[in-house]
Amino acid sequence: MAEVHFERKLKVGSQEGWLLSYESHDIDGMHDFTVTTMAGQPIRVEVKTIRNGSSPRVEIQKTRNAKGDPSSRFYAADQFDVIAVCVGRRTGDWSQFRYALARDLPRHVSYPGKLKIMHEIPDDDASAPRWFSKFQEVIDEVF
Repeated sequence: MAEVHFERKLKVGSQEGWLLSYESHDIDGMHDFTVTTMAGQPIRVEVKTIRNGSSPRVEIQKTRNAKGDPSSRFYAADQFDVIAVCVGRRTGDWSQFRYALARDLPRHVSYPGKLKIMHEIPDDDASAPRWFSKFQEVIDEVF
């Protein structure tokens, strides 16, 4: 469901002229979207939904585990550029997202090339790592 709401944002961005294009991917092991900025730069986006619970957080790991590789459920730190987290489950507004750059997210303690599984999502934009309220701000930060 989060992917549907995020794609709606991308459609608006394309229509309003702040995105050149986007492509949706439904392929195991691949990020969910490739977004192309007006400058022609591709951004790989992984979309997740906020977890239920008392504090806002997101679980960043894959559904399946490959046999013989205990780290295969964890995302590589360079597997995508941006994580887009739908916070509708918490706010009631399913079009609301928070965004972070994968390069800034904490790493897994046992596998430094992989991302940590659980990430707190602060309500402000001044935290470290920074979580953005607008996808346009992420584009500005990346490029």
